[in-house]
Amino acid sequence: MTTTAAEFTALVAPHTTRLFRLGMRLTRQPSEASDLVQEALCRAWANWSRFEQGGSVGAYLARIVVNTFISKHRHARVVNTAAARSDLVEHLFDRRRMQEAHAPEGCWHSELLSDEVHDALDALPGHYREVVELVDLQGHAYKEAAQSLDIPLGTVMSRLHRARRLMRDRLSSYAQTMGYCEPMVAAAA
Repeated sequence: MTTTAAEFTALVAPHTTRLFRLGMRLTRQPSEASDLVQEALCRAWANWSRFEQGGSVGAYLARIVVNTFISKHRHARVVNTAAARSDLVEHLFDRRRMQEAHAPEGCWHSELLSDEVHDALDALPGHYREVVELVDLQGHAYKEAAQSLDIPLGTVMSRLHRARRLMRDRLSSYAQTMGYCEPMVAAAA
């Protein structure tokens, strides 16, 4: 059964006030509510063949108004987000971020460690620092670190022990200040 435009208008007319009130509740602006209802009625007319005869015309139209509002709101949010982040492409395709994405385990510590810890790491001699980075920061086993650095396993262990001791000495006051350990009490003579 085909419905003409006049028949559609006659079926919809009794519901327009209710649809406008629904549009006002959704948009809170009379002009936007009118636009929303108009767009919803255009969609209803375009998809009128899907309406089940005998169903509630008001409920069908109200559902279309709500769905139209949701669609417009979702689209506006995406457009506003993209406009607000004009640097989005540069941010997503930044060379450093791309490298971090390919090897996230290698860069997690750069954002998690405090400046004091970074300074203590930088103060270590190079041969100690590379062992600490491999074992403590990147989680490699001692044997893997030894193979990676092409040094004996015992050398890895001794360098790591010395590096940790240097780090502990350098960071002890920081650790006490931050509450990571108890203040050291001077031993009585």
